[in-house]
Amino acid sequence: MYPRIDKGPIEYTLEIGKTYNRDQQRDCLRFRFRTVEDFLHFQYRLAIEERHGNNSLEFALRGLKTRGLTLPAAGKAEGDVDVFDLEGTYSITIIKPGNIKNSFSISVAGNHPSLVKGVEEENPFIELKLHE
Repeated sequence: MYPRIDKGPIEYTLEIGKTYNRDQQRDCLRFRFRTVEDFLHFQYRLAIEERHGNNSLEFALRGLKTRGLTLPAAGKAEGDVDVFDLEGTYSITIIKPGNIKNSFSISVAGNHPSLVKGVEEENPFIELKLHE
């Protein structure tokens, strides 16, 4: 087993932006999580659990799973969560294994997100990218 290469404190990126969900056939806000680290032998998907509350969203990153067939491939692990009918200001919490949390706030108008408050934890593990 090879040791994990320390690539710094940021382990994930999160892109948030308006998109079209083909299954539901309507617009939504997509939360796309990606690892910073590349995996050399297989492509993985991030296992993500989501919870919705009053003006809050919580995403728990539960680990990695293989994508369908496990043919050799390289790349970052990623996972998408589409959320519908968001309007207003939302407090968002991301939880990684070990129950470590990063929180921030966004405002949504017409599926267009804007940052209200960025990640302010002492040791952030996620980098945000909003497509307004």
